[in-house]
Amino acid sequence: MEFIPWHALLRGALRITSQRLKLFLYEHAAKASVWFGYRPYVNIFRLPFGLVLKATPNPIPNEGKALEFIQSIRGVNAPRLIDYMATSSQSYVLMTWIDGECCTDHMDELKPSDRERLAHQLREQITCMREQTRGDGHAIGNALGGIIFDPRIPWLQDDPRMLSSIREFFEQVWIGLDFPHLSPILKPLIQPLIERENVPVVFCHGDILPKNIIFPGGLDKWRAGETKIALIDWEYAGWMPLHWEALKATWMICDPEEEKEWYEMIKKVFPESLLDLEVDWEWRSKSGIAIV
Repeated sequence: MEFIPWHALLRGALRITSQRLKLFLYEHAAKASVWFGYRPYVNIFRLPFGLVLKATPNPIPNEGKALEFIQSIRGVNAPRLIDYMATSSQSYVLMTWIDGECCTDHMDELKPSDRERLAHQLREQITCMREQTRGDGHAIGNALGGIIFDPRIPWLQDDPRMLSSIREFFEQVWIGLDFPHLSPILKPLIQPLIERENVPVVFCHGDILPKNIIFPGGLDKWRAGETKIALIDWEYAGWMPLHWEALKATWMICDPEEEKEWYEMIKKVFPESLLDLEVDWEWRSKSGIAIV
């Protein structure tokens, strides 16, 4: 997104600023944002000059690293990173603010043509990201190259470790297949997908939901073709098997019929993952294993 010379100067200055001083600046910038009423969300602080500061109660600065990396990928619209840092208890990301409207606020008023265009632009940006990151044999992990912490597979937090293969990854996605009440129902359906070979590892946003899609300049400008959608909130980004992006885009759906518009649109965005979406819903609806 828009990156002006002043932003580049600030980024350069922050690179040579001590961690202690940066922490002081970020803490006070957040307080000032709250004081002046510029905090749109509990951990998001609007700042002057088109900037925003995000504070996360996690000492792993995954989103900062993801935004740093995604700037090298052509064709993906995302906030531009200014700086990031981490303390023992939280992390900060300073980035450009994308002025626009959130897709969540307009889902009910999107026309069929809007949904087609939205699906096309999502597909277009995901394809760009995949084409520029696949085929290099990258290990499965978060944007920093470390252990995955994701709410879709929360049990990994009890046994944190690197996942060494595609098979091991999907064994953690669809657990419990050997339970007596699941084995005859789900195992024949899911096990072939777990045992697949040649599934590429690509860089994934990891949280493509309406709340993380922005219409820059507003819905009307986007409809007029003046802007393309932007993806925000890269907190769960990382190097994942290709089908992970589709599973995360639908993991909050509780009933595909009641949320049919989004579910059908995601199937158009990820046509190569239709079988994964089908078996994931079977697992989530029949296993009884809570993921949220």
